[in-house]
Amino acid sequence: MASVRAEDGTFISYPFIDDGDTSTKVYNMVCSQLASDYEANQVELDTPMSSAASAGVIELPFPADNAAFFVGDTGHASKTGGMLSFTRTFANVPKSTTIASGSDNYRFTGIYVPRSVGVEKVVASVSMTSGVKGVTLTTSLPHNLVAGDNINISIDYKVLPSQFTHSAVGNFEVLDTPTNNTCIIDIGHYWPEQVTLKLVGLGQLFEGDNLRQSLNRVVSTQTRYDYILPGVTPGISTPYDIEVPPSFAVVNILTGEEQDQASDVSVEDDLVGITIPGAAEYLEMIENGTYIIMDSSLAKWAGNILVMKTKTCKAR
Repeated sequence: MASVRAEDGTFISYPFIDDGDTSTKVYNMVCSQLASDYEANQVELDTPMSSAASAGVIELPFPADNAAFFVGDTGHASKTGGMLSFTRTFANVPKSTTIASGSDNYRFTGIYVPRSVGVEKVVASVSMTSGVKGVTLTTSLPHNLVAGDNINISIDYKVLPSQFTHSAVGNFEVLDTPTNNTCIIDIGHYWPEQVTLKLVGLGQLFEGDNLRQSLNRVVSTQTRYDYILPGVTPGISTPYDIEVPPSFAVVNILTGEEQDQASDVSVEDDLVGITIPGAAEYLEMIENGTYIIMDSSLAKWAGNILVMKTKTCKAR
């Protein structure tokens, strides 16, 4: 009874099965030992569960796993006869996963390109097609838009037969241009079936307008979780070797300062204000659907295994 034995209640859990990771295991051994013989340092953190001896038990209740590392004893409780019960846990280093993480408010950079303000077009109607993402705007005159362009719009519309008036105002990406009088954009309103939309009054559409101040938007986010065990993860010997990725920022290349506007200037213009990324590069990021880092952090997951969380959203 002086040795540690695994008892009934021992189990293997799969903590990330809901995220599609079916290989990461956490081994939970319900153990007992004479309380007088228990030592908190019986097994050193990060020891692999390669055998019963390395796990500090008389017999492993499941096959050895060299990729499972000791993360601690928990749940200590006294039992009759001078015995002590506790749970001894070994865990795999989880796979990196990326999951949808809801929505958040984010301040996007302003954009300045030295060119004329966008050309205004009148929006004559708005419609949707079941199974096609977004809504279709029909302009009274031909436009010069292509997929990936950004436009500023202002429209009011109803979803018949309801008389409630919805409003969509702001900067949107063009998803498609079926004709030279129509364009499809995603305004964040979705329907499970075909409905009839009615424009209230006439809407406004500005094409080629790449001038804007920084703006706050509520956006959908996704978060990547990377798990790191110093001494086991390649290239990481200690926690101090870990570089937490910085949040996205626009930097003035002359002063090194962060600023709230991405800007391009020609060689004839005053160079003050030129940035990395420049306005053209940032507009390309929007067009390509590039995800930018909103924030990141490093925290303990289990034992010495750390988790790095990187929250991102699409550039807007």
